[in-house]
Amino acid sequence: MNQQGFTFQLTGFKELTDLLAKLPTESMQKAAVRNALKRAGKPIAEAAQDNARSLPVDAEKVAKSIEVSTSLKKSQRGRIDRSRVKVYIGARSPLAHLFEFGTSDRYSKEGYYRGMLQPLPFLRPAWDAGKGVALDILRKELWLEIQKAARRLRKKAEKGTLTAKQREGLLR
Repeated sequence: MNQQGFTFQLTGFKELTDLLAKLPTESMQKAAVRNALKRAGKPIAEAAQDNARSLPVDAEKVAKSIEVSTSLKKSQRGRIDRSRVKVYIGARSPLAHLFEFGTSDRYSKEGYYRGMLQPLPFLRPAWDAGKGVALDILRKELWLEIQKAARRLRKKAEKGTLTAKQREGLLR
């Protein structure tokens, strides 16, 4: 894991990626992937919330801050690559990283010793336990998103309201 999160490449999704590539515009492709990823991340977020509720201090505050989101903080974005879809699963609480990774000895500005905190991971165990389930959900949800996009395209074509980009994409 790096500071910006987990990165992994999906394999075994050949048929889905081929179908996804047939959607006429990049924005339709990204929307399908984004929606599927958000739904696939929910079980991991829920498991992390359950794990966070066992923290010794501010447990509910940290648990409530855990979310699945497509908006990344500036520090998480890194080099912006607009060709990729990014989904964030994590805690927005400013205390979360202290529990997840622990701390070394801490001192106040005045020099008072504030102790240390052993790591109490709640997100990593949720990821480790739920990534297989998330991939299964992703497969199903991606298929459903592609079907929805195809139905929307068909309706637009029947009404004659396809955009120029959509018509161009369908002809390729």
